[in-house]
Amino acid sequence: MHLHLRRRRARAHLAGAAALVGLAAALTACSVPSHVADAAPLLAQPAPRDGKVTFYLSLPGDRAALRTAAKDVTDPSSPRYRHFVSIGDAGARYGASDADLDRIAASVTSLGLGFFTDPSRLFARVNGTVDQWQLALGAPLSMTAGTKASPFTTYALPSSVPDALQPEGTHLIVPVAQVYDATSDGSRPSTGKHPTVSLALADGFRPSFRAQWPTDLGTPYEAHCSTSLLNERLVLTPAQVQAAYGVDELKKKVGDVAPVVTVLDLGGGWSQADLRLAAGCWGYTAPTIDQTQGDGVPEAIANADDETTLDLQTIAAVVPGAELRLVQTVNGGGAFLDGFSRAVGGSTLPDAISVSYGSCAIAEDQGASEYVRTVDAMLQQIALAGVGTFIAAGDSGSTTCGTQAKGPTVSFPATSAFVTAVGGTRITLGSGNALVDEVVWNDARYGEKAAGGGGASTIVPRPWYQTTSGEGTTRTLPDVTAQAAIVPGWPIVLNQSLQTVGGTSGATPFTAAAYSLVSAAQRAEGKPPVGLANGWFYRAASTPGSFRDVTVGSNDLEGVGCCTAAAGYDRASGLGSPVWSALPATLPEPGRG
Repeated sequence: MHLHLRRRRARAHLAGAAALVGLAAALTACSVPSHVADAAPLLAQPAPRDGKVTFYLSLPGDRAALRTAAKDVTDPSSPRYRHFVSIGDAGARYGASDADLDRIAASVTSLGLGFFTDPSRLFARVNGTVDQWQLALGAPLSMTAGTKASPFTTYALPSSVPDALQPEGTHLIVPVAQVYDATSDGSRPSTGKHPTVSLALADGFRPSFRAQWPTDLGTPYEAHCSTSLLNERLVLTPAQVQAAYGVDELKKKVGDVAPVVTVLDLGGGWSQADLRLAAGCWGYTAPTIDQTQGDGVPEAIANADDETTLDLQTIAAVVPGAELRLVQTVNGGGAFLDGFSRAVGGSTLPDAISVSYGSCAIAEDQGASEYVRTVDAMLQQIALAGVGTFIAAGDSGSTTCGTQAKGPTVSFPATSAFVTAVGGTRITLGSGNALVDEVVWNDARYGEKAAGGGGASTIVPRPWYQTTSGEGTTRTLPDVTAQAAIVPGWPIVLNQSLQTVGGTSGATPFTAAAYSLVSAAQRAEGKPPVGLANGWFYRAASTPGSFRDVTVGSNDLEGVGCCTAAAGYDRASGLGSPVWSALPATLPEPGRG
C-alpha cells in the first residue's frame, strides 16, 4: 500500500467553444411543495442502453418568464419567496407546448431515431445506434475511440444534418456525444472489489516538499486509523473542519434530520471499499449510495478517481445520515444538461446538488451559446423547484481559461445566477479547533499553481442579490468560500490509501452538505425547503457573525490584477465563509404572497 500526496485541480471539463467538437468531447473537470417531480406520459429520461448514441435538441418555450419565476421564488423580498413548483409544473408552464412536442417528435422520429422529451420540456434526447444515425443523416458519425486516460468513445455529427433533425424552434445543442467504453478504462487500479485493510504506512514516509508546507495546529486531532500523513499533521480531519465552521453546532440544533444530497459526477468512478475505510477512519457509518447512470453510461464507471471520491466522502462525513445520491454521466458532450436533469428526475427532489466541475467561461459567448442557455434554463427550473445548487468556482484562480485569454476569466456553470459558486480559502486552527485565521487559498508560494476561482462573467447580467455587493454590471463569483488548501487539506481514502487533496472540489460538497442540514430541517418543520441560497446569503451578510469576512490574500496566478480580498464582498472570497452555527437563524420565512 502506497500513500502519496495528491492535489485536486479543477479539470477543464468543457473545452473551448470555438471548436464545438472539442467543447463537448472533453469536459476535463405559500404552500409546502410535495417535492415530487411530475411527469406526463410523453416525458421521459430513458435509461442508458448499450449501443445508443444520444444528442440533445433544445426546445421552444418562454425562457424570459421562466427566469422571472425563478427569481421570484429565490428573492427574499418577493411575496413568492420559497413558493416552489415541481419540475413537471415548471415544464408545463415555461417549456415546449404539447403541440410543439408532437410536431418536433414527428419530424425527428421520421428519420428512424428515438425522441424523448425531458420532463423539463427544455430539451429532448435524440438517440439511436451508429447504424441508425448513419441512415438518418445519410452520412456516418465520425468516431474517436476512448483511451485508458479517457475511456469515452466520442461521436461527432457531420457538418450538415437533415432539416428534419432540427425542426423550427429547435437547435442541436452540442454536435458531439460520448459513450463510456469499459474495455479501455484501465488507467487506474481497479477498485471494484477490495479486501478489508487497515490504513497504515511505514514511519519513514515524507513528502519531498514537506518543509515548505504548514501543518495542522488544531486540537483535538483524532482518527481511528494511523498513517504518516496523520502523524505528520498534513491533513485536516472532517471533525476539525466541521468544528471550525460551526457545523457540529448546527447538527445539534437541527437534530436527526435526513437531508437528500445529489452529487453530479462527470466521468469518474468510486469505491464502496474506500468509502467504508474512510468511514471507519473518521468514525461514521458509511452510507449507501443511490446511483443513477446518465446517457452513454450504461454501466457504472469501473475505476475510482479523486474527484468523485472527494465529493462522496466529504458529504458523508458531514451528513452520514443523509440520502446520498450520485448521477454518473460521461465526461463530455451534453453531460451537464443530462446530469442536472437526472439530478431532479426522481420521485423526490434533493435538498442540494453538489458539482465539482467547471470549464472556461469563454464558452458563454462563443459557439456554445445554445448549450449554455439551455443549461442555465435547466438551473432556473431547479431553483424554481426548491433545490439549492452548489458549484465549484474553480482551482485556477482568476484565470480559469489560462493564458489563452487576456485578463481575468471565470468558470462555467459557476457563472450562472441560479447557483451558489464556492471559492477557496486556507484555514489555520487552534485549540478546540477554533478557526483562528482564514485567507484566500493560493498555493503558488508552495510551488503549486492553484488558487480559488473568482472574477466576473463577461455576459451574465448582475443578479438581483448582488446589487449592493462589489462593482460592475455582470455576475461576479464566488458567492461564498471554504477550506481548499492542499496541505493540510481534505482527507480522502482512494485505492485503499489515505491522501490529502485541495481545491474548491472539497469546499463545494462541504458547503452543500452543511446547507442541506438547514433545508432538511425546514422540511421537517413542515416548511418549504430553502432552494437557491444566494438571496438568503447576501441578505444575511449584513447580520454580524453570519459570515467570516476574509480580508487577506489574492487568487491572482497570472498577474492579471484580479482578485484581492478586502473588507466585505470581494471577487477572491465572496461574502466570506459561512458560520453555520449562526447563519441559519437569519433564514427568511417564506413570502406571504
